[in-house]
Amino acid sequence: MSDGSSPRSPGLNPLRQRLLIGLAGLVILLAAGWLALIVVSRIDELFFPGQGISLLPALPGVQQGDGGLEGQINILVLGLDRRPREGNEPTRTDTMFVLTIDAQSKTAGILGIPRDLWVEIPVRESNGFYEERVNTAYLTGERQRYPGGGPGLVKKVIEHNLGISIDHYVIIDFEGFIEIIDELGGIDVYVEEEIYDPFYSRTELPGDYYPLQFEVGEQHMDGETALDYSRTRYGSDDLARIHRQQQVIFAAIDKAMERNLVDIDTLLGLWGQYKDAIDTDINDLQAPGFAALAAQIDPTRISALSLGAATRPWTTPEGAAVLLADKELVQALVQALFSDRELLEEAALVEVQNGAGADGLAKQVVDYLAGFGFPSGSLAAADTGDGSIRPMTEIVDFTGKDHTVQRLASLLSVPAEQIRRGGPGDLALRTVEDADILVILGADAQTRDFTVETSGG
Repeated sequence: MSDGSSPRSPGLNPLRQRLLIGLAGLVILLAAGWLALIVVSRIDELFFPGQGISLLPALPGVQQGDGGLEGQINILVLGLDRRPREGNEPTRTDTMFVLTIDAQSKTAGILGIPRDLWVEIPVRESNGFYEERVNTAYLTGERQRYPGGGPGLVKKVIEHNLGISIDHYVIIDFEGFIEIIDELGGIDVYVEEEIYDPFYSRTELPGDYYPLQFEVGEQHMDGETALDYSRTRYGSDDLARIHRQQQVIFAAIDKAMERNLVDIDTLLGLWGQYKDAIDTDINDLQAPGFAALAAQIDPTRISALSLGAATRPWTTPEGAAVLLADKELVQALVQALFSDRELLEEAALVEVQNGAGADGLAKQVVDYLAGFGFPSGSLAAADTGDGSIRPMTEIVDFTGKDHTVQRLASLLSVPAEQIRRGGPGDLALRTVEDADILVILGADAQTRDFTVETSGG
């Protein structure tokens, strides 16, 4: 039996940690703030050299590390994958999640919302509702000129169905990234697995398709190639496609930071193209404050989960395949993400060892815990150090992270008599040297269901 996986690495660049789809939201905030700051700083250098004059103090977040932001801030992030045949017409959302940031505790949470989630959508100018997929709400809001447009209606849908109040929104149009990438001279992306899509189409018009292929390895991509790479669905699930979209965003930011952007025309052109790709009610002067706050959040204090874990497949009377939510499970997930700040504040590193004799069980439990709000970077799966089989599951607490221990016990159904404080003689049980808590799965764990869907698509 093998359950080895890499524990968190303190030296790992936070932008390189794959925290499902939601880390892209933090990256967008960082990108917005970085671009705003660099634009203004270049203007300072060009127009006020050596004069002691600067526009920077006028920007929220520059003088104060967190921009004066307070409390919990919920940001709705929508991804649009508009095809050329659609022109500027409204479209359905391809990606949807809520990013929540706690300015006081410097923690963040990400709630992925499946596109096929069946929800109640408010009817304009009435108190009624109708049922439809959640990814249609933006399109309906734009077409019907709902107050606040598409974002306004999606916010109402999220508030009504999930009980989450939305403070701001960010809309990402991946088509707009073509111009940004070309302005940067292309990007370099490492293709992690071979992709071959024999019927790829940029327009989705009849007969307009061709083979698309990417070999494994580092590849230089122009804007259109990068869009093709992030857009293709063939042979992979939504989570893999979302990861490719993240790669493209990361690579564009890396390239922008590598370039010596001193030409004001180029810089302002890049800013204009960024504005074309991003639509948000976070204004240009607010963005650095959000970026400064996001930069203070350690990746181990980011929790990511999906509502997919609280849904089941259902076919509507019209024959549409959708996801039906279990309201009690939905509320449990929402509460775990938006209320359980103590879990993130304790920031415990949890090692899960497979002492049950079932292949892959520790990895399955790690994925299960991540699906209920445990940060992915705080979990490690391994075999027992001595290879022994244990009859009962045990939790060993080495550093007094009581809240995390109780959350583990509740999710894994471990009774109090199987929880203990670790002593010096227990240190040798760990295979992860700095683990705060050790969970040793016993044979009793094989009778439990640890299946959880973590995709936010």
